[in-house]
Amino acid sequence: MTNETKFSVMVSLFEWIQKTKYPAKKRSKFRKFLDTFCKPDDYFSAIRLILPRLDRERGSYRLKESVLATCLVDALGMSRESTDAVRLFNWRKGGAKTGANAGNFSLVAFETAKPALQTTPNS
Repeated sequence: MTNETKFSVMVSLFEWIQKTKYPAKKRSKFRKFLDTFCKPDDYFSAIRLILPRLDRERGSYRLKESVLATCLVDALGMSRESTDAVRLFNWRKGGAKTGANAGNFSLVAFETAKPALQTTPNS
């Protein structure tokens, strides 16, 4: 979410959703909120903020960050010695090579995977 999103906007959204009976209307309003106040890159962060209980469910799958990092590296076809793979495996460590999001696995994984997942238009 943008840093400019006011708390009152969040409160209004939650109150409206709580009062509304129909799930389709709730989804529509939430989608409008995301489209208006969040950049596509921020959707995950917004959902983590709004639904923190669901963020903890990852633990029930018994997936640790190291396993997720290995799966991501393999899925993207990266060399395990590549700069991005090493950064992903060492996501907790700070320093010049790890970037500003060191310590936040989801953001490091996003930054690492984003270039590999972007498609280029055919010329």
